[in-house]
Amino acid sequence: MAGQFGIGAQVYVHDASPSDPSGWPGEPSGVIVRSSGSAIGGVWSVTASEQMWWVNFDEEQTDADGTGGHSGAQITERYLELAPPYEPGDASI
Repeated sequence: MAGQFGIGAQVYVHDASPSDPSGWPGEPSGVIVRSSGSAIGGVWSVTASEQMWWVNFDEEQTDADGTGGHSGAQITERYLELAPPYEPGDASI
């Protein structure tokens, strides 16, 4: 769904499908951040219908190539899912 992501959004990184892996097998969570000094620096257009976002992971991650220690990455929007909103009294947080 277009327009649901933005700087400050908490997200999960998932495979788009079994044949379209995200490159992050640990399915990390994180927050979308801007990449430089501009307010729109976190957005990079890939095509007319898809964008990439800079995500800072909650914990360091190892990518599908086995390299680790990544604190963040630029991730295509199709791999992102918004984290559910916080509900007061939610014991799972």
